[in-house]
Amino acid sequence: MKLGRLLLKKFRSKKGGLRVRNAMTSIHVRSGGRRSPLSFLKTHRGWRIARKVKTVAVVAAVLPTAAPAEKPVAIKAENPQTGSIITTSDFVRPGDKLRQSIEAFLVDQRSEHTRRAYGKDLKRFVRFLLVRKLDRGPENLSRIVLIAYKESLLSEGLQHTTVDRHVATLRSFFRWLVEDGLLEKNPAEGVRFMNPRRLSRTVGFTDEEVKRVLAQPNLHTRTGAQHYAIMMLLFYCGLRRSEVCGLRTGNIATERGLAVLRLTGKGDAERIVVMIKPVWNALQYYFRITRRSPSTERKDTFLFSPIRNNRTGETIKPLDASMIFYIVTRYARKAGVANRVSPHSCRATAISNARDHNVPDRAIQQFAGWASPDMITRYDKRRSSVEKSAAHAINYGACDRASDMSPVVASAPQKMINSP
Repeated sequence: MKLGRLLLKKFRSKKGGLRVRNAMTSIHVRSGGRRSPLSFLKTHRGWRIARKVKTVAVVAAVLPTAAPAEKPVAIKAENPQTGSIITTSDFVRPGDKLRQSIEAFLVDQRSEHTRRAYGKDLKRFVRFLLVRKLDRGPENLSRIVLIAYKESLLSEGLQHTTVDRHVATLRSFFRWLVEDGLLEKNPAEGVRFMNPRRLSRTVGFTDEEVKRVLAQPNLHTRTGAQHYAIMMLLFYCGLRRSEVCGLRTGNIATERGLAVLRLTGKGDAERIVVMIKPVWNALQYYFRITRRSPSTERKDTFLFSPIRNNRTGETIKPLDASMIFYIVTRYARKAGVANRVSPHSCRATAISNARDHNVPDRAIQQFAGWASPDMITRYDKRRSSVEKSAAHAINYGACDRASDMSPVVASAPQKMINSP
């Protein structure tokens, strides 16, 4: 408490208390829980931050809970009703056994993208627990805590689908802890999903917009040839942007005289995607203008690498996923596409176009690499097109009395209704 009295005497203003608290929370999380907020406050950097914002608000929040030396909590059930044997304090500052279990849970995920997403979700949950611990002290990790976490996510304005993903991550993680013997019961099983029944916000391209977008790249340059080949793969093969970034020369093969891509998508699911002649021609042109020969290159060479790298100069690496997003949005903007689009819009457009041409659902499911055919309806962006709405076909033979009364009404929707 000597440090607290010294701070209280030196600083009287509470302005900026939240800033210091957030800074210490960030340091605690980044250090992997090895540093308590109080130990950070004792460091030179902690003092400099406290001096800068002139606050003692954090001292009142930290010292009462952090001043006593916290001993490691034994692994035993403290609440028979919930079966929880891990408290919020254990989670914020995990022991060796819990840390090993967390690492094993992330390593066990088959996809690198899943591991990254689960890791971000767990870090966010730990930050919430740390702030809650500073406010309320250690408590059992029960369903009440998880419901409070879900409410905090909703209060931040996150979409219901995002909140459901966080809940699903915690369900899988706590199920893993139950199997490891660290928990007797999964506290997330009783937390309900939001189950949003909303239309996806992903907007697809029209056929005319696709033509305009593909006409934008300058094929006389290496960059333009690469961007054109990437967009041809997105629009005609329906690849995910992570799949485009991970393409290697070894993925190109021939099947019954046709050029194909052998892909490994979500869940290590393998599939074969045919490259029609325009797509194959775009790839061949890209190889020719960049003076590459996939037949003589190693099979693990990335198909798309940076043309130049002004920051580090390194070009022997795959394109970043953000670059695929930049390519699509850049040429969509140049083509005059007003809707907000993304690389996922290209995938949805390919699937929608296939349905428009009466491709069987089974073939579309295999083309997209889905485990369930229910995804087809979700990705078909043209099923809800206002131009093809069933309302246009409804006719009872009655006259339009309103238009007979006032000819101006016919042009009223154009002027009165604001487009979303």
